[in-house]
Amino acid sequence: MKIYPEQLEKNLNTLYPVYLVAGDEPLQKMEAVDAIRAYCKQQGLLERQVIEEAGSSNPLNDQAGTMSLFAESRLLEWRFDKSIKKAHGEFIQSFINSEPQDVLLITAPKLSSEKRLAWYKTVEQKGLVIEAWPVPAERLGSWLSTRARSLGVALEPDALATLIERCEGNLLAAKQDLQMLSLLSDGQPVSSDNIKEYVGDNARYSVYELSDACLAGQTDRALRMLATLQAEGVYPLVPINQLLRECQLLADWAEQIAQGETLANIMQSQRVWPKRQKLLQAAMSKGSVKKWYALVQRLTYLDKSAKGQADADVWQELAHVVCLMTNCNPLRGNSVPSAKPKVSPEQGLSDLKKSLGMK
Repeated sequence: MKIYPEQLEKNLNTLYPVYLVAGDEPLQKMEAVDAIRAYCKQQGLLERQVIEEAGSSNPLNDQAGTMSLFAESRLLEWRFDKSIKKAHGEFIQSFINSEPQDVLLITAPKLSSEKRLAWYKTVEQKGLVIEAWPVPAERLGSWLSTRARSLGVALEPDALATLIERCEGNLLAAKQDLQMLSLLSDGQPVSSDNIKEYVGDNARYSVYELSDACLAGQTDRALRMLATLQAEGVYPLVPINQLLRECQLLADWAEQIAQGETLANIMQSQRVWPKRQKLLQAAMSKGSVKKWYALVQRLTYLDKSAKGQADADVWQELAHVVCLMTNCNPLRGNSVPSAKPKVSPEQGLSDLKKSLGMK
């Protein structure tokens, strides 16, 4: 049976022969594994054997031939740092089908092609599968609020928004920050100023989250992500190529729409996921064929600059690209009709640098 991490607690009422915890979100994986260990211990599995690596031989057979010193049944933990190979999957399937007395706990990175294989289907049918995904931005506030309440921390609305900015993409740091706040607040409400004083900037982003923020038109959030990627020493070609792919796609679609095609038909023919459809629809409403091809040209030049074939301040130019993708030109004010007065080029550049954390 496949469940979400938050459903694990209520499903720990039956001892399964196999548990598979996979994904790329470390905190939820760690908590799921700890909960399964604790439940197995309650069921009398007092001995635990860890399998770190395996070659061509079957390590589960080796463990089966080793007598337990303390109990009839044990918890066998097989840890995978990389994807589970087909041969190892067959070892797992053979172990499950042999109806063992021992319980197998598998930890692995994010699953992809493995889900199509027979061993995974056997695990899903006879055991419990928990996949830990990063908590998306739209659900992070709810996740933090629930955690805060469980620790007795009362977050004011502005404090919650500030905490989201400082821990997005890093749930482990968020957990530690909330534990610290529970000790410091002593039952008093926590304000945004408290968060700024005691909580460091532990947010972590990927280039895919950056491109999603650009497509959604979230200028401030996208600039914050870009500044974080720069501070972490990410090679600039990585975000350049990701944004270039998005702009090339949007330019191609805009051209098809200009020729009479509908956006719905385009997305249906390319089998775009529903969640991504909303992002692309939002982006398409903010640009034309001319805009997207201009951005493709600009990003192509930045690609050459990052490779040393042209001269440009790559990260600063990337910030301008982010603004243009989100329909906010810092040198001419917001291109969307607004009651706010347009800013001068000098002020726009200054504001942009402040957004990026630059002097």
